[in-house]
Amino acid sequence: MGVVEDLRPIFSPKSIAVIGASRSPMKIGYEILQNILVQGYTGKVIPINPETPTIMGLKTQPSVLAVKEDLDLAIIAVPAEFVPKVMSECARKKVKGVIVISSGFAETGERGKQLEEEILQIARRGGIRLIGPNTLGYKDPIDSLDAAFVFGMPRPGEIALISQSGALCIGMIYYANGEHIGLSRVISVGNKADIDDADLIDYLSADPATKVIAMYIEGIKDGRKFLDAARRCHKPIVAIKAGRTPAGSAAASTHTGSLSGSDAVYDSAFKQVHIQRAYDVIELFDYARALAYQPCAPGNRVGIISNGGGAGIMIADWCESIGLKVPNLTKKTVDGLRPHLPSITSPRNPLDVTGDARFHRYHATGSIVLSDPNIDALIMTCVHAGIARPKEYVGAVIKLVEEKKNLKKPIVACWVGGPEIDEVVQELRVKNIPVYSSAMRAAKAVKCLYDEGGRQDMVAGKKHKEPA
Repeated sequence: MGVVEDLRPIFSPKSIAVIGASRSPMKIGYEILQNILVQGYTGKVIPINPETPTIMGLKTQPSVLAVKEDLDLAIIAVPAEFVPKVMSECARKKVKGVIVISSGFAETGERGKQLEEEILQIARRGGIRLIGPNTLGYKDPIDSLDAAFVFGMPRPGEIALISQSGALCIGMIYYANGEHIGLSRVISVGNKADIDDADLIDYLSADPATKVIAMYIEGIKDGRKFLDAARRCHKPIVAIKAGRTPAGSAAASTHTGSLSGSDAVYDSAFKQVHIQRAYDVIELFDYARALAYQPCAPGNRVGIISNGGGAGIMIADWCESIGLKVPNLTKKTVDGLRPHLPSITSPRNPLDVTGDARFHRYHATGSIVLSDPNIDALIMTCVHAGIARPKEYVGAVIKLVEEKKNLKKPIVACWVGGPEIDEVVQELRVKNIPVYSSAMRAAKAVKCLYDEGGRQDMVAGKKHKEPA
């Protein structure tokens, strides 16, 4: 079988055994079972616990060997020293996939490495695919399955998240929820004894619910396998590679047992396969949202519209400093802009529509600039300067995005101000329009969309449009 068929019993299971299920809210086995039930999983759920007859109204079994039904997935939450015995029982039962939540393996030293190798060999002999150990589990908001031990479900969306850190994974879910960014699948990989990033890239590449793959990586064990999977992938990949410094690398080795390797090697490898590299969580989601919901930029020429000259200048500086261009507008565009502008400003790029700009001025100038053949992408900016009307700016951006899809040019929003305007621009987030609170973030998002155009051209065997 291929990777997709191998992993389907884990991510689309018809039956789940929770080994180590507990009646105590202080136990991880309690949390896992509760999360599965709360989210409304419709398959068969069987708690495994030899010491109590029922948990949460479900009949328990003393071991997986006592279960009469076939089992697609077993989630193991018992102390590390008992995991080999439980894995052997899963192999005898012919369980198809296992998630080992338990910690105490390679991340703890030599004895833990030996224990991890032991359970891996049991899995391989039994034909079991294994996630973990030392993992959070996974959360699937599309199919309403929470196979993890920490509370918190993402909003459903089209960005898949793979994380080598469980705690950071949960933090990223809450960040995404706050930014109204929806996720399709969230997978914590832990120590990656068996199923690794490359397997998940292959699986998610074929997943119809996923448009973009976002990753937090501490180390990669099989570099060639990873790069081959990234090359095959039909979807954009954004990745944080942590452990870039000696201090970070040392911390990674005790966190998930990862060998971080040379950062320069990772950087070069990511560029070879067109993985977009992010350096923190905010940047990861900035890129992922832009890639999921805007077309790639056909070139690197950016139009900038702002109701404040200073904001436009800062965006222009950032664009040019990262390899984008802020070109002159054509005469036709300049002539078309004049009737919509007050006499105190000039039709040029960046375009200052002045502080009293309202819906019509933003919409009309945005439409004209975006249609200019010298422009490949548009950044629309609002400075909360007292006389500005942010709600009308937001309405203009939404209308432009809806009207100009046929141009296949990205539109990115940017704002400068306080809580009042943040509340208004939430409407953009709800509609999945990329909106950023700094010139740097907006410019980098456009650069990301230009680089994605290069990846798509590579996949299609076409020559990418060179920077202007």
